[in-house]
Amino acid sequence: MHAISARPLPATSPAHDPPQTLVILGPDGAGKSTSIEALVRQLLNERIRARRLANASARSWLTKFSRALGITFPTFTQDFFETSIRSFNVARNMVVAAHSPGLSVMDRHLYCQLVLRRLRGHPAGLLLPWLAEKSTEHARIVLLDVDPRLAFERINSRGKDDESLEYLNESRNEYLRLAQLHGWIILDASVSTTQMVEQLRMIIGK
Repeated sequence: MHAISARPLPATSPAHDPPQTLVILGPDGAGKSTSIEALVRQLLNERIRARRLANASARSWLTKFSRALGITFPTFTQDFFETSIRSFNVARNMVVAAHSPGLSVMDRHLYCQLVLRRLRGHPAGLLLPWLAEKSTEHARIVLLDVDPRLAFERINSRGKDDESLEYLNESRNEYLRLAQLHGWIILDASVSTTQMVEQLRMIIGK
């Protein structure tokens, strides 16, 4: 694993702590939420202002809902539903991040929906890629990369989701493609949470 860019976000003093945004992306099982929660908790314990902002799409909820009803939604219907919810969450959290001093760490973003579209065989369109790039132009983006087999083990151990190894492999490849295209930082997500937090803190300069 390697970092495409390692330029840290500007460090700040307690007296002057402007808003900063860090976006964490990665396939399921990469440890995004675990790493973010540990990072934010550590910063708060040191009295450094930080918060986690989740940009969920309700994909898991929609899957469980459709199974409970015994129906299968068309993938275009799923995408419309998920994109609408994720876009709303991103827009809301962008406002929060822009007006909150300190660090805002976003868990997922619009790029996650672009990955889903690619895996479903849908066109990316014009609006969503533009919104994804525009809404992150002042943020630092980090991709947590993990071997699909390890991700599969992690997902099964938590017992909340159900993803195939093939899906995880395709998802990883698409995230890596986007990372190379946009110049994101790539971190090896097979390390311990403690090590991951240390690396994230080096990136943000806190």
